[in-house]
Amino acid sequence: MELPQTPEQDFLLERQMNSSNVIKKMVAIDDIVYQQTPVITIDRQVLLDNRVVAAIEDDPRADVFRILRTKVLQRMRANNATVLAITSPTKGVGKSFVAVNLAASIAMDSNYSVLLVDMDLRRPSVHQYFGLTPKFGLSDYCLDNKPVAELLINPGIKSLVILPAGKPTKRSSELLSSAKMLAFSEELKCRYPNRIVIIDLPPLLLTDDAMAFMANVDACILVAAEGQTNKEELERSLQLIDKKKYLGTILNKSTENKDDDYY
Repeated sequence: MELPQTPEQDFLLERQMNSSNVIKKMVAIDDIVYQQTPVITIDRQVLLDNRVVAAIEDDPRADVFRILRTKVLQRMRANNATVLAITSPTKGVGKSFVAVNLAASIAMDSNYSVLLVDMDLRRPSVHQYFGLTPKFGLSDYCLDNKPVAELLINPGIKSLVILPAGKPTKRSSELLSSAKMLAFSEELKCRYPNRIVIIDLPPLLLTDDAMAFMANVDACILVAAEGQTNKEELERSLQLIDKKKYLGTILNKSTENKDDDYY
């Protein structure tokens, strides 16, 4: 007997084999069909203007994120991790830029689907990289019980779905540590076995927002900026990240290679 499909089951098909045994099967990426999630095809120039280079196959700068993708996925597979947080010591170092491009790069891999979640509820920016102006987002799920299925957006990359942050809120710390967000994080980990969840978290040192949710992720990457992030900020940030979850630090805005606007 086939179970009725819920609106959120874009990536998973559940079949009941008998009255006491329910198994979950991965759906081939090529077979994904979005039934409720709106598909908004983003113009190539918008992606270029906003530096989403990993979503453009023939852009040579995408190679940087392909290398990063390979390293990150190897570490995550070794630890059975599916939920990855991207954060930084302070604002303006490019954590959202890294989160967006890494998500796009993993989504280009035919073995995975990706959910990109903007949890920087005070200063959301993920939607801006795709030129989107979503009316609702995660804050509306928390505050107004808006169903998650009605918040998701596919930006024209077949295996990538975005959950925007929604309207900015100063109650972000309380929302990220709420029982509702705990249930949401469990849903992220359990529902789709072939999906990687990338979460754009707020900076670590400015508020307690990131720490309010950090316990719910499987892995974490720290983003620093050359000439901007200092040693003390790095050390303080690393003290806040569980060593078992820490995958490494990415140096952004490096001046080492300037060819072709290399990032």
